[in-house]
Amino acid sequence: MWVAGIDEAGRGPCIGPLVVAIVAIPQSDIQLLEEKGIDDSKKISPEKRLEFHDWLYEQSQHRGWHIEVLKAMPSHIDNWMESRSLNDLEVEMFAHVANKILPPKGHNEGILHLDACDVNEQRFGDNIGARLNNWPWGDWEITSEHGADATHLVVGAASIIAKQVRDSFIENLKQEETIQFGSGYPSDPHTRKILPELVEGDAPHHMLRWKWKTTQNAWQDMHNSPIPTRPRETPLFKERNLLDY
Repeated sequence: MWVAGIDEAGRGPCIGPLVVAIVAIPQSDIQLLEEKGIDDSKKISPEKRLEFHDWLYEQSQHRGWHIEVLKAMPSHIDNWMESRSLNDLEVEMFAHVANKILPPKGHNEGILHLDACDVNEQRFGDNIGARLNNWPWGDWEITSEHGADATHLVVGAASIIAKQVRDSFIENLKQEETIQFGSGYPSDPHTRKILPELVEGDAPHHMLRWKWKTTQNAWQDMHNSPIPTRPRETPLFKERNLLDY
């Protein structure tokens, strides 16, 4: 029997990508996560997150665990939200990573745990199930709940992967752009302080989410006009045309 968990990082920031990750392992290996100290990424220091991230990938090589990550860049998010909601995007992203690795060949029994992004947990799980290829998979089942990263170790593992991928991207972006913008969350004073600089040109900075109210307010304050519509980019889900804006 296999156990899989999916979680995201970066739903709320006005800068940088939204990252979704899935981790799938044999149920007999769950104890290894517990012994290692895997937990909700929000409860772990940055140093530990990096250590656990690397350890999880090492186990995927040595023990056959499955890990898949998908990043939605700000352009993907903005284009999507021209006609659909962020919840809808997360449903598609969760289903996409699940379809990439599940079910493991020859394993027709398992549990897929979801950290629900919808206020309605059941609806979120049902929407994921409706988008899984050839679902139902034998004796597999889906659970969908808020805070699953704190109650299911495999979801905690997915949260660590997603958070570390986003954090690494943000740190690299700061170095490339030589801009210190903090975490990218609207509540971060460093992010709020740098926003005017990121909207002072002919268009907002490409790593800003133009659909976010924080970005739109900064643009309005700087230019006294509505924020431009973002140009269409290459769809995130090419093979299924899910981002056919």
